[in-house]
Amino acid sequence: MRPLLRIVLFALSILLFCLTAWAIKGPVRISLDVPPGQWKTARLRSLPKDAVVAVKVECDGEILVGVVDTKDYLTYPKSPRPLFLGRAQKQLSFSLSIPEAGDYYVVLDNRSGRQSRALTITMSAARSSVDQLEAADKILTAFEGQLHQIFVFDPFQMGVEKCNEPKAFFDGSGIFLCAEYVYHLYDTLGDKEGAQNALSFSIFHEVARVLLTKWNHTSASSKETADEFATVLMLMLKQNERASGIAEYFVRNPSESEELAKLLTDDRHPPSPQRCQNILRWLDDPQLVQKWQKFLVPHMQTLLLKRLVLKPTSWTDLELVERELRARQKTTPRKI
Repeated sequence: MRPLLRIVLFALSILLFCLTAWAIKGPVRISLDVPPGQWKTARLRSLPKDAVVAVKVECDGEILVGVVDTKDYLTYPKSPRPLFLGRAQKQLSFSLSIPEAGDYYVVLDNRSGRQSRALTITMSAARSSVDQLEAADKILTAFEGQLHQIFVFDPFQMGVEKCNEPKAFFDGSGIFLCAEYVYHLYDTLGDKEGAQNALSFSIFHEVARVLLTKWNHTSASSKETADEFATVLMLMLKQNERASGIAEYFVRNPSESEELAKLLTDDRHPPSPQRCQNILRWLDDPQLVQKWQKFLVPHMQTLLLKRLVLKPTSWTDLELVERELRARQKTTPRKI
C-alpha cells in the first residue's frame, strides 16, 4: 500500500503548501467614533490585484459599512457601485477580492443615525496569486484522481473557487474549496502549520461526505459520521498528526473555533471543540479503522486488496479482503 499512499500524500502536501503560501498583511485594528449624520473611512493602502481582504466591524449600534475604491471614495456618498455594502448591528464580518491594484476605503456611514457610534474595525489582507489558485485547483483535481487508486467510486469534481464571502466550501456538485477559507484560517490561527492541519481535516471531511453518499451509507448525512470516516481516512493515509493537531488546538482554544464559526456561518468547518474531542477519542481507538473495514473493503481497488494480502496493515481484516477478492474473481471482469 505504501506506493499508493506516497502518491496521494505528495499531492496533499503540495496542495496544503500551495494554499497557505500567501503573504499576510495585518491585522490592523482601529477604534473610532462616528457622530450622527456623519461618515468616516479607514484606508487600505496599495493593495495588489486579487488580494483577499477581511474586515470585522464591532459597534455599539447600527451603522452602514461599505468598501469603495479611490474613484468612488472621491464621490461618496454618491458612489454608484461600492465593492461591498452591508449593515452592522453589533458585529459584521466579511471578505472580498480586490479587482484592481490601488487604495481602497472602508466606509463607516452614520448619516442616518441619531446617536454617535463607537466602533472597532479590524482589517487584514492576503496577497492571493491567480497562478497559485490555478495550481491549487489542478492539484485538488489530481488529488481526487489519485484517491481512485485506493477506492472505487464515481468521479466527482474537486477544485478551488473565489467565493467572495467568508465561506469554507462553495455549494456545488462536488467539493469546491473557497480560497477565502484558507485566508481566514491563517488569519485566525496565525500559524501556517495550524492552518494546514485545519484545512486538511476540512478536505477529508468533505471527501468523507461525498464517499458516504456515493456508497449509500445509512448515515451519510450525519456530521458525526462524516467526522469519524474522515478520521479513518486520515489514519489510513498517515495523516493522524494533522487530525490530532487541529483537534487538540481547538479543544485548548475554543474561542478561536467559535470566532471562525460565526465568521463563516458554517456548522461543519472548522470542527467545533466538542467535535474535536470526538476526533481525539477516535484517534485513540486502536480498533477504529478495522471497525470500518466491513464497509470499506467492497469499495477498495483490487490492486490495493492484493497488496493488503501480501503485506497486511495493522487494521487489515484478511478474511474480509480475501473473501472480496474471491467474489470479484467469480464475477464478470470489470474495471476496478
